[in-house]
Amino acid sequence: MGASASREPPKAVVSETTADVLDVQVPAWLSDLRRERRPRYRTDAYRFDELIRALVKQPAWPEGSPGDGPLEMIHDVGPTGALPATAPRFGKIMHAFRHAGWKMPPEWRLAMRPGEERRSFKAFQTTPEWIAFMETYARFVREEVAPLCGDPAGVVYQCPPTLRIAMPSVAPTIALHRDRDYPRHQPAEINFWVPVTAVAGNSALWVESDPELGDFHPVDMEPGEFLMFDGHNCRHVTKPNDTGRTRVSFDFRVVPQSLYVEVLGQGGKRKIGDYFVDSTGPVELIGRGGGGEQTTPG
Repeated sequence: MGASASREPPKAVVSETTADVLDVQVPAWLSDLRRERRPRYRTDAYRFDELIRALVKQPAWPEGSPGDGPLEMIHDVGPTGALPATAPRFGKIMHAFRHAGWKMPPEWRLAMRPGEERRSFKAFQTTPEWIAFMETYARFVREEVAPLCGDPAGVVYQCPPTLRIAMPSVAPTIALHRDRDYPRHQPAEINFWVPVTAVAGNSALWVESDPELGDFHPVDMEPGEFLMFDGHNCRHVTKPNDTGRTRVSFDFRVVPQSLYVEVLGQGGKRKIGDYFVDSTGPVELIGRGGGGEQTTPG
């Protein structure tokens, strides 16, 4: 069918206090579309490695501290063998060190108190580094992701994405789950996982090919590749990162605009699960092979 035949947006509006999203019929085209695949993109068009390195670097830290070198080695704190005394501006790096078993300096412990961390992140969202990352992320979704999702009306997408920093550790960062195990996730979701560093084996995400199949396999990828998969129904998990290298990635969920159920959170803001969202607007679709062939829902 042509674009004019796209499904009309569901009329229901669901409060975030509702037990779950109303059932939405998932069309056959979406079930096929979100089977595991690994599209490619040009890293020099987005430079996520540089943008994330700018997020984690604390200007007050001495030379050789986390954020100076490659992202794969941001757990290397330099010759002192100890974390810098000054807490970083970006809380993700603190949580990454704590998860990896590092002792938190006093200033870090204070900065990680829930109220202080929320205040700090609100302030951090006004920094040029965060704004640059978010602008690039929105462009990435609009140019690379939405055209793959089968709806000429575009997608509703998680914003901001979940940025993950997984340092060498004896504990995994993600427990075995599927997204529909949690409230308010939508039946028409498509999951995307974007590693910014090379990932393989126990530094990768492990997924099953089909729901309940149990054939878990690591998704080995290099920068310039990303994973598109049915994380709503297929279980996924991480293993303890025993590679000696930090994994940096971000992940997010999208719903084709025509299948999105309006879930309203605090302040009337739309959500997918517990995540606030934005939308791309109309896009030009490309086929599964990424060669420019158009596909439309129907």
